[in-house]
Amino acid sequence: MESTLEITLALHLKGTEITYGKFALGNDRKTAIETFNLLKGAKEHTGGCIIQVVLAQTMADLPIPLDTIFCNMDQLKENVGIISREIFRIAQLEEKTIKPLQ
Repeated sequence: MESTLEITLALHLKGTEITYGKFALGNDRKTAIETFNLLKGAKEHTGGCIIQVVLAQTMADLPIPLDTIFCNMDQLKENVGIISREIFRIAQLEEKTIKPLQ
């Protein structure tokens, strides 16, 4: 059974969660975890308007959360740059397969 790894972004605001972004990281768990560990943020939710960043492995169309951090807007800007750089590195330099999101 093939699995994929993804990073999802969700906004936590007024007691609701709005998932609004997703990045495909391929199927190499070690590389995905290494990429996630580069991201800025905190393990604890600090309250207020906050962005949740989740690394999940999807198997049989079911996401299994592997790790979570919470970040603010400044950290999110940096994290999107880190994720984009790593996706480029994985797909172009290491020539691994990253399937487009559907």
